Amino acid sequence: MKYSHTAPERSQARGFTLLELIVSIGLFTIVVTIAMTAYLSLIALDRKARATNDLVTNLSFTIENMSRNIRTGTGYVCGGFGSGPNCWGGTGSNKFSFVDVQNQQTTYLFTAAGAVASCVGTSICNDISATTLTDPRIRITNLRFYTQGVGTGDGLQPRVLFTISGTITPDARATPVTFTIESSATQRLIEL
Repeated sequence: MKYSHTAPERSQARGFTLLELIVSIGLFTIVVTIAMTAYLSLIALDRKARATNDLVTNLSFTIENMSRNIRTGTGYVCGGFGSGPNCWGGTGSNKFSFVDVQNQQTTYLFTAAGAVASCVGTSICNDISATTLTDPRIRITNLRFYTQGVGTGDGLQPRVLFTISGTITPDARATPVTFTIESSATQRLIEL
């Protein structure tokens, strides 16, 4: 009797080799690293955009508030109280005073620290006594006021034009964004 031994059939399915596992894990790591880098860059850009938006909102609020107060004010004086009222031609002034709707002396000025500031209810207004209106990350390099039609009897409605120039820097690593804004306010007295 012959004894025959046949080998059992081997299935065609086979597992991964160690080399295949190492290569696939390496590729997965590279893809995840690229995806995480892109994700972190998007987060950084989003933070920068939000910070820039906050600063632009602060600056817009300051300008709109100044315009509204000037429109409803009286007794415009270019250069602060004690100066002449009109300064339309020439270089203008970095200080502007008027009497607001609550009958208080109000002054807007450009400070040495590079900010827009104001004083309300006081005749003495300087860098020390003024309240800063702009965020410290907004660096103002120039603020000029120009007035026209104040107390001259020329029939012109009093108006104020002001320009603000500077930079916005959302964080220490960001490149500053330069801006120049011009706004005007024409006196609008409320008649009751």
